[in-house]
Amino acid sequence: MPLPAVEEGSGSRRSRSSSKRSESLEPGPTVPVRRPGVKERRRNMAGESCGDEKVRRVKKIRMCGEAALPSDAGIAREKEEVQGKDALCEPHIFQEEVGHDSNAAEVYSETFRKEEEEAEDDDDDAVSSAPSSPLCEPRIQQEVIGHDSNGVEICKAIDIETFRAYRQFEAKFEEKLARIMKLPTLDGSISSAPANVKLHHGRQSAMKTARNSVFALSSSIGGRPLTQCSGFFIGWDESDKNHETGIILTPAHLICSKQPSLDSWLCEDEYAPDAAVIVHFPDRSTSKGKLCYYQKHYNIALFSTKVKPSLQLPVFNDNVNCGQKVLMLGRDERSILKINHGRVQFQNPCTFERHHFMYTYGAAPECGIGGPIVDSSEAIVGMSTPDSEGSFVPSSIILKCFHLWRKHGRIPRPHLQLKLSAIQYLDEAHIERISLDCGIDEGLIVKEVSNGSMAEKNGIRVGDVVESLDGNCITSLVELEIMLLDLSQQHLDRGSNNDSKIDVELGIFHTRRSKRRTIKMTLKLTDEGEEVVRGYYTVTAPKAISSWVPPEKVDQG
Repeated sequence: MPLPAVEEGSGSRRSRSSSKRSESLEPGPTVPVRRPGVKERRRNMAGESCGDEKVRRVKKIRMCGEAALPSDAGIAREKEEVQGKDALCEPHIFQEEVGHDSNAAEVYSETFRKEEEEAEDDDDDAVSSAPSSPLCEPRIQQEVIGHDSNGVEICKAIDIETFRAYRQFEAKFEEKLARIMKLPTLDGSISSAPANVKLHHGRQSAMKTARNSVFALSSSIGGRPLTQCSGFFIGWDESDKNHETGIILTPAHLICSKQPSLDSWLCEDEYAPDAAVIVHFPDRSTSKGKLCYYQKHYNIALFSTKVKPSLQLPVFNDNVNCGQKVLMLGRDERSILKINHGRVQFQNPCTFERHHFMYTYGAAPECGIGGPIVDSSEAIVGMSTPDSEGSFVPSSIILKCFHLWRKHGRIPRPHLQLKLSAIQYLDEAHIERISLDCGIDEGLIVKEVSNGSMAEKNGIRVGDVVESLDGNCITSLVELEIMLLDLSQQHLDRGSNNDSKIDVELGIFHTRRSKRRTIKMTLKLTDEGEEVVRGYYTVTAPKAISSWVPPEKVDQG
């Protein structure tokens, strides 16, 4: 089909090591604490289940917490019997300072948060009819009492009583986690990792496409280089009747000035819309790029620049299928064409990535992020993204975004505040298990629910399945994104061009109760990135200690 409007990009991925570490000025050793990073993500992309990922994260949190405790605090590691089923919330240690004793040592409040008990049945074979509590992630927070000579924070050591209280809540968290991971929608122990596929494919047709429409782009701030990637011609600037100004699609990653987290759902990336952008053409000539628009959720950007009037409009294919052979195109810093081959694979995004991605076996070529993915007929089927190896945004979403921008000057989107994965991309044995236990074969499994969101308030829980949106069945995440963009377009076509609310109906299958329900929700419609943040709660010792006590004296009273 001839050029529709397209545009899409994705957030970049990078590994970050936390600069913070805990060091005690008081007796008791501490070590640096790192948050999960690239290794966890790579394991996930290698085919490990989200359940495995969560268990690893829990273990890492536990190890980091123990490292920051007194040296023989390990004696308190025994788990106590826990009765009832609590929310999947691991403790977050936080001590409230209320004064100082005669020795100028801090005195902490004796109050501590009581955890709400769930009315769930403990029988593993029974299906509970009571709603479960929201999913909250555990963490340990220590009081910062200074900085060392390198500016790294130094934290106060955690006393043994607080550690014991923490272990009680941790035992409840681990019990709840193990129970939830046995739900048929979340149990990944029976899934297998996809095999690698090597594909040799003719490149002549792809070279013709790249020669006319694929460019290298570079950005800088105050003369300091920022990022380099690829982009491609998607249409003409409608304000230029002479067809001398073209629109280039590329990831907003090109103007991203700060990327503090691997998790796109935290919405922590910062952008520099005033960054200088240069478009590098195949003949080594260059032109300045002017930012027309960038969208944070889809991480795409549109730039206008002077191009040759003879430039041909690209052809798009918005029907890319799993198993299809494709080529990934891009240009390096010298505008030299780079090509890699691959095959579209069956895969859900990992927990750090947005829903609008598909994947190939094989990575985009060097500096090819933002370049087009083409099929054997020279049609563009997607755009490479920096999120993970082989990830790309399919043309169906690119075209929807481009048409929205053409018509309304923006690309808003309703926010469900859910992390989801498609049943159809699971291992066959896992799909059969869900079908036998739940009686469903299609839909989107809820992996996380944002704390305080409309979804959480309406009783949607981890492990439930979203089956429909406004009466239309959903089988894939890309299909969901198309539905959400259609809702946005309908809303804007009615004349509402400001950030507002939009009403939707979700068909939900509650896995714990084996019941279906239709939920009506009012969602925020905005250009901003969709944020999904797990809830936390804090725990303090049941009996506060006014000052630090050596571990060998704790059991002596």
